[in-house]
Amino acid sequence: MKRNLIGILTLVVMSLLNASGAYAQSFVKADVPFAFRVGSAQLPAGTYKINVTGDNIIAIQNGRSSALSSVRREDARNTGPKLVFHHVGSQYFLAEIWRGSGNAGMVIGRSKMEKELEKELQLASGRSKVGEEVLIALY
Repeated sequence: MKRNLIGILTLVVMSLLNASGAYAQSFVKADVPFAFRVGSAQLPAGTYKINVTGDNIIAIQNGRSSALSSVRREDARNTGPKLVFHHVGSQYFLAEIWRGSGNAGMVIGRSKMEKELEKELQLASGRSKVGEEVLIALY
């Protein structure tokens, strides 16, 4: 009985060390030169650390500001490490995070504000596409 308990405790400790090691390596940094939105949070320009805090949750933070967002995993693509923003009108919305070739991407769903702004601009301009994608390198 004592031997089984020691074996189980050893497995638990090893799995915890393994899990914490995986999350410790799961952050990237980017210098974002403009204010942007993540969901309903407005973040100023600055250097941001993006950390995967769970299977479908990311934390975006710099010294002054932070936001949490749920993400959807995308299959790995042959792409470099980058952030993808949707630029709609005068607003920037964080849309995708790619940590490099061979890594799964993370996609943030369009917020209600982004959808409404796109709709307003489409009606005003008469065009079906009103925004553009802006890429920022990760390091």
